[in-house]
Amino acid sequence: MKNWLLIFTALLLLATQSCQNSKHYTKLGQKQEAAGLNKEASESYYTGLRKKRGNIDAQIGMKKTGQTVLNAMLSEFSQKSSFGNKKEAVYAFMSAKEYQARIIGVGVELQIPDFYFGDFEKVKKSFLTDLYEQGTKLLEENKFTDAETNFNEISRLDPNFKDAGELKDIAYLEPIYQKAVAELEAKHYRAAHAGFLKVEERKLGYKESADLKQKCLDKGKYTVALLPFTNGTNMQGSETKATAYILNALTQINDPFLQVIDRENLNNILAEQRIQMSGIFSESNAVEIGKISGAKALITGTVLNHTVQNGQVRKVTRNGFESYQVKKVNAEGKTFYDTEYKSVQFDEYYNYAESNVSIQYKMTSIETASLIKNDIFTEKKKDEVIYAIYGGNAANLFPANGNVVNTNNRDRNTLKDMLSARRNLREGNDLANDLYIEIAKKIADNVKTQMQTLVP
Repeated sequence: MKNWLLIFTALLLLATQSCQNSKHYTKLGQKQEAAGLNKEASESYYTGLRKKRGNIDAQIGMKKTGQTVLNAMLSEFSQKSSFGNKKEAVYAFMSAKEYQARIIGVGVELQIPDFYFGDFEKVKKSFLTDLYEQGTKLLEENKFTDAETNFNEISRLDPNFKDAGELKDIAYLEPIYQKAVAELEAKHYRAAHAGFLKVEERKLGYKESADLKQKCLDKGKYTVALLPFTNGTNMQGSETKATAYILNALTQINDPFLQVIDRENLNNILAEQRIQMSGIFSESNAVEIGKISGAKALITGTVLNHTVQNGQVRKVTRNGFESYQVKKVNAEGKTFYDTEYKSVQFDEYYNYAESNVSIQYKMTSIETASLIKNDIFTEKKKDEVIYAIYGGNAANLFPANGNVVNTNNRDRNTLKDMLSARRNLREGNDLANDLYIEIAKKIADNVKTQMQTLVP
């Protein structure tokens, strides 16, 4: 209860403050000014002017107290500068400039004498020179993070100071570049490529980043040969369909190190080398084919199951009632309309189609002739249609409950849905195509995951 009371009080205070007008804050500022609270008074005048720019009393008060506050900030700058506190002096003057701009924003001009600007430029230049020298020393000591901090501060104060911008880039890029070089030497081509790519995104042409990035791709390229899948079902053409969909999915993988060779490319490679092989795409000589093609791994597989079942339309005639209006006269002689129902029949239809596909795929290393991955993917899909057809006024159709009308809203809505339901059934072969696409995507995702390990 106490917490709720505190929250309510705070909200009430906030609402009260928001409802105060410019005049209120002007009077508050005058009281604060009379008490010697110039900083507080200036804020009150500032709030009053934000609410009403044309408040003359607030403008007068703001001009007087605002200049007093600004003069105090300038005095702080001079003091910091005199004692050699360059950084504090620089930021003190910048705070004074920001304060002046804020007050100008409500229409009151505050003055900064010209000599302050000259003093500021001198101390700022000296401060920037110190930062620059410290930063270059930190670069020489390979303390890149600290150096970047220095050059970032220089950029904020003066983006054109000497070559600080370039040195800031070096402070950021050099540790990334050095790490990428180390990854390349360790044959971690993916990690090295990512590093050089990050360098180029920040600064094109930095050292040898472009050439080394390409070297990563050349050294880390992982070629996978996709051999035609075999058909272990009695469904003709299943192996061709599987191979085509899997090839398409593999080529969609966004991995710069993966290169896929399909059957056509294999044939071309073998033809160029004038090699003739009997039963060329059997698993028994798969490793030999891979070596000839320059592949590092082979993808082979078998369609284990491909079944399609298309049902037959089942029709059931059901009883229902159609409502209609009857004109009647009551005992007082007034006419009215009453709802009555007549017994009718409508037809209910049901049909289905389904498909099952199961594919085994293997990824084999050419170098070790060992399995990298062996998995089976099984998918099932079914489509159904349930709909009703009525030759009369479907809007007035009600279901039957035995021999009486069923006016239950839920049951009637179910009947309405059936009357407007989809009637076109997808064929089993269409469903099978969806399954091949889904399985091909899973195989591609699997290969993509393996690539992270194969090319670190």
